Amino acid sequence: MTNLKITDNIIVDQIADALNFHTGVTNSVVSNNFIRNTGDDGLAMWSEKTADANDTFDHNTVQTPVLANNIAIYGGRDNAVTDNLVADPIREGSTLHAGSRFNATPFEGTLSFARNTTVRGGPRDLNWNIGLGAIWLYALQSNMAGRIDITDSSFLDSTYNAFMFVVDWPVKDVYAVTNVAVRNVKVDGTGTNVVSARVGGFATFENVDARNVGAPFVNNCGTFHFTGTPEFDVRLIGNSNDGGWHGNSWCEDRPPVVAPPPPSPWN
Repeated sequence: MTNLKITDNIIVDQIADALNFHTGVTNSVVSNNFIRNTGDDGLAMWSEKTADANDTFDHNTVQTPVLANNIAIYGGRDNAVTDNLVADPIREGSTLHAGSRFNATPFEGTLSFARNTTVRGGPRDLNWNIGLGAIWLYALQSNMAGRIDITDSSFLDSTYNAFMFVVDWPVKDVYAVTNVAVRNVKVDGTGTNVVSARVGGFATFENVDARNVGAPFVNNCGTFHFTGTPEFDVRLIGNSNDGGWHGNSWCEDRPPVVAPPPPSPWN
């Protein structure tokens, strides 16, 4: 399947996904759709065995998935999630997600999350009993080593974290999340941290402004070896990140939640 365009639809009250690009969909676009109350991911690219490539989810509004994520990318090559408004996931997922899961191909090329707005993302995962991130990257079945750019976006009123990098416990010493670049992002309100890292690897942060944060900015448990140097490297680029980034790294498995105030205009 290639050169498919799905635009200007309203999809509500679904048992499973609203739309899923499954296995080898290429050069296709999903744009200007309104999606609400899905029983699984609102929008998904699932590269099971064969990579979805050069696809874009653009200018969609996705609200209240009952299970899983507003928008999820499982493997693939050179895909993009741009200019979407995603809000209020209920459980076992969040507003934006990329994961090496469900027998997906490894991430290759560049996965771009650009100019998205998340609202009240990062809910509690009831299986893990921890808070997720408004955007979360999950290395379950392979290393996540393809480039992932998260740029020019706003993360508003996140219930727990804005960003989460995570691996499942049985493979915590096997798979890592690397080659992630976060740039030109505003975080307004988190119940806990800006960054929660529960995996090995690294990410860079450049011009990331954060305020109304409920806990120290970086909760870095890495792979839980507690060697003194966490296995996830949070690389701050120069002095470009505003808020309380420097000197605010800790490891707390389940930090208490501090409800943030409502988002407000930036000066």
